[in-house]
Amino acid sequence: FYIMKRIFSVIASLVLVATMASAQNDDFKGYWFLQLQGGAAHTVGETDFSKLISPSAALSVGYQFTPVIGTRLNVNGWQGKGAIANGRGAAEVYKYNYVEGGLDVMADLAALFAGYKFDRTLNPYIFGGIGANYAFNNDEANAVKDLFPSQSGENYLWDGGKLLGALRAGIGLNIRLSDCIALNLEGNSSFIGDHFNSKKGSKADFQIKALAGLTFSFGKAKPAPAPVVVPPAPAPQPEPEPVVEEPVVVEPAFESLTRNVLFIINKWDIRECEQIKIDEVVEALKANPDTKVRVSGYADKATGTAKRNLFLSQKRSEVVAAAIVAAGIDEDRIITEYFGDTVNPFETPEENRVAVCLVK
Repeated sequence: FYIMKRIFSVIASLVLVATMASAQNDDFKGYWFLQLQGGAAHTVGETDFSKLISPSAALSVGYQFTPVIGTRLNVNGWQGKGAIANGRGAAEVYKYNYVEGGLDVMADLAALFAGYKFDRTLNPYIFGGIGANYAFNNDEANAVKDLFPSQSGENYLWDGGKLLGALRAGIGLNIRLSDCIALNLEGNSSFIGDHFNSKKGSKADFQIKALAGLTFSFGKAKPAPAPVVVPPAPAPQPEPEPVVEEPVVVEPAFESLTRNVLFIINKWDIRECEQIKIDEVVEALKANPDTKVRVSGYADKATGTAKRNLFLSQKRSEVVAAAIVAAGIDEDRIITEYFGDTVNPFETPEENRVAVCLVK
């Protein structure tokens, strides 16, 4: 019990400090909470650790008085295990049931050391408490006593049920999921009066638990927002005389111009009706001296051979480029290319007998 006394001493000190630290905290309002937990328990005994693990569950109802200090009524229990040597170098394990209830005092470590924060994600806490443990359903222990009387001696001291005092301490963590729900992880220890595991010894029995579950908060209020200070309205100023500005006409920047110069099947002569398109290309080049023109020659795939079509597309791009140069445009501003019938950019054969001029 020396360790338990030290734990309770630490908790009592934290309670005193926390009460003083949170006395003036106007943002916090007390609230109720409910915890549902499940996990595993280990009752210390004379065999392998894993053989004495059993299921455990807990239900708690509590109230958070300050950002740091809260209390809860806790009921936990399910199953315990014990063991006794069978005289053949092994141990016989038996099960029994129990229920334990008590009052815990809790201290929120995050609020204690870092101040209150409504939406903090991780909230670790420690607790200590006192209560009572009622063990029952001890038939297996008594059966082991009957099987190995020479080993059990006077160890099995109760049948039916046994009420014992209990001290509890532990540490836990609430992981915020929303304003009113948190994932809960907790580890705790119970020091229970001797005979809890049906065996007589010189020290109290000891049980440790690892639990996980949910914490539900009821009435946990967000702190009120700080009042908004509205500065006084400035004194009215005389309105300035209106300034009449001349409208500014912004000419749109030139982006690009595309013209498709069409040809007759198997020809590369520029027809008069297509010359106007070349004139528009020349006009755009003269008006925008920073631009260039790309002339791309094509031939329709529906007629002619690939070799003939390559020749036609070359001649079409060259004749259009020559017409642009003849109109006064520097050759350095003209890029020519030809694709034969490997590329048909349009849907019909008539459209693909073309030299496409792109000014950009």
